Amino acid sequence: MSYELFVARRYLKAKHRSGFLSVISFIAVGGVILGVAALVIMLSVTNGFSGEVKNRLIGMNAHVSIGRYYGAPIEQADTLLAHIVKMPVVRGAAPIVEAKLGLYTNDGDFSGVIVWGIDPQNFGQVSDLPKHLEYDKQGQFHFDPPEGEKYPGIIVGASLANRLRIGVGDRVFLLSIQKRPIEEVLMDGLAPKYHPYVVTDLFASGMYHYDDTFAFVGLDEARRMLAMDGVSAIHLRIDDLDDATTLRDELDEDLGYPFHVTDWTQQFPELFHWMELEKIVIFTALSLIIVVAAFNIMSILTMSILIKTPEIGILRAMGAQAKGIGRVFIFQGMFIGVFGTALGCLIGLAVCVVQDRLQIISIPSDIYIISSLPVDMQPLDFVAVSVMSIVICLLAAVIPARKAASLEPVEAIRYIM
Repeated sequence: MSYELFVARRYLKAKHRSGFLSVISFIAVGGVILGVAALVIMLSVTNGFSGEVKNRLIGMNAHVSIGRYYGAPIEQADTLLAHIVKMPVVRGAAPIVEAKLGLYTNDGDFSGVIVWGIDPQNFGQVSDLPKHLEYDKQGQFHFDPPEGEKYPGIIVGASLANRLRIGVGDRVFLLSIQKRPIEEVLMDGLAPKYHPYVVTDLFASGMYHYDDTFAFVGLDEARRMLAMDGVSAIHLRIDDLDDATTLRDELDEDLGYPFHVTDWTQQFPELFHWMELEKIVIFTALSLIIVVAAFNIMSILTMSILIKTPEIGILRAMGAQAKGIGRVFIFQGMFIGVFGTALGCLIGLAVCVVQDRLQIISIPSDIYIISSLPVDMQPLDFVAVSVMSIVICLLAAVIPARKAASLEPVEAIRYIM
């Protein structure tokens, strides 16, 4: 062990004349522990909330979507599907018919809705909709006419159903407007066509965007209603979300015009950017706790230099180099930083693990769409917090170390009693 490490360790311990330094050393270490633990806990909670929002937004939608420019239908979708499912990263693919229609109830309530025509056999491969069905816990879609009814089934969002005061078994009407010349529209009006349906189930994804504006019908029924031969889009799901952009570029190059390929990063770019910005702001704000602890470290080392000035003079007189004296106080700052950071990370990890497994902290599910505080521990966050904390502590030790290294031996030992 070098003498710098030995002396630094001894200086951090309390003696009969300098026990006060040990007390404030513990205070400085406590500040680092508090700052690091708060950082890793808040970053894990932020990751948890971001992950929940991302899973619910993307879970209902496609990881990658293939459509045609200008909204033209995709013809011969079966051939395209057979080609796409052979790609190794594709876990599932399903055709979609999409339209914006009006939903009318028997009581006269009306709302605009986004209607998706889906294939009950494979739509569950690309969407979490089966998990959010309120009445069929097996995740089965019921689009055939219910018993005693002659109209096909429709699945609507729970918020939409609550707003329109409809439930399972109620009859609703989708209003579509056929393409007509402007002259006929001006003479005869829009003349919407009514398509009756029976509500067979509701879904509650926890995201108001879907629960209040979406409805689902069978794929063939949507084609009939819209007089469409093809499909609006093909939705794809992959195992790793990070591969979505790569797959989008590959499909874009492979299919070319007139096909248009998009991925989940293009669906809600402002929201995802805001969540990343929020994480940066939280990281910056809570880092101030460690900065305050760093000022404590600087104060401790400065006081230590004042108290240990005669001893520093003796070390210099015995041949210690100025750089060696500086390293003594650098090592002190490093000890405080490394020990505080390590213990802070362990405490933060323990709190996150306990919350993740036992869900001690609960939150109102009707407001936050989840019942407990979510946590998602990312190793990169722990590494970033640890590096930042240790660097700040080392920088806080630089000024006192330079001051100690600049002491002249004669001046330092002058006041020895």
